[in-house]
Amino acid sequence: MRAYRQAVGCDPRLSEISVVFVQPLYDQNVGYLARCMKNFCLSKLVIVSPRCPLGLEARKYAVHAAELVENAVILGNFDEVVMRFDLVACSTGVKGSGPLRRYLTPKELARLLLETSGSKALVIGREDIGLTREELAMCDVLVTIDANPEYPSLNASHAAAILFYELFSEAVGQAPYRIERPSREEVEAFFKHLKRLGELLGYDKQRVESSELVLRRMLGENRVDKSDFRTLFGFIRDSLTRLEACYTPAR
Repeated sequence: MRAYRQAVGCDPRLSEISVVFVQPLYDQNVGYLARCMKNFCLSKLVIVSPRCPLGLEARKYAVHAAELVENAVILGNFDEVVMRFDLVACSTGVKGSGPLRRYLTPKELARLLLETSGSKALVIGREDIGLTREELAMCDVLVTIDANPEYPSLNASHAAAILFYELFSEAVGQAPYRIERPSREEVEAFFKHLKRLGELLGYDKQRVESSELVLRRMLGENRVDKSDFRTLFGFIRDSLTRLEACYTPAR
């Protein structure tokens, strides 16, 4: 196995992906996660509001990946994750129902992350409760791992290892191909305009929020490049400008 890794080497695209662990409860799991990351050429660890110490115990379980724990970026809340990265992919063990939800397989996610440019995060939820409904709604992409329906929940580091393996395997077998994604700032500006457009058209709040969630999923899951996105954004912006010019507030 070691000879294989040396022969293949690490695809530089893997170094662009940050692994985000949300509020880890056990320092051993932080160590295990770091070790899995290094096994599959991932080197950027971000930890959100840890509930455990990140000291000797975490470094011990990380073994030769202790530097990933030592150099981890610590964030205060999930909002900071969303604003820090252009693409946020979140893992979840439970599939929600409804037409607004679609879940990528680990292989589909690997292809998406490797083929898009910009800053990217792969989010691992809490060991005990995973990600909240509000946090999942903020993610650009959702991924789930199919398992025994009677016992579908995987340990955080075990789930992470499966996702990391798919990334590494896809990178080894895939010729480099990149799509330049719109930045997080551009995406949020787009949705700010879209919400205002919905208000002027008289849409109720729930319809606007549902439309936003569907469009976020479409932008996240599909290979939309910056040029196409800007064309769409320009259409929305021009439509909003013309509507506002005709709009007369009720007295």
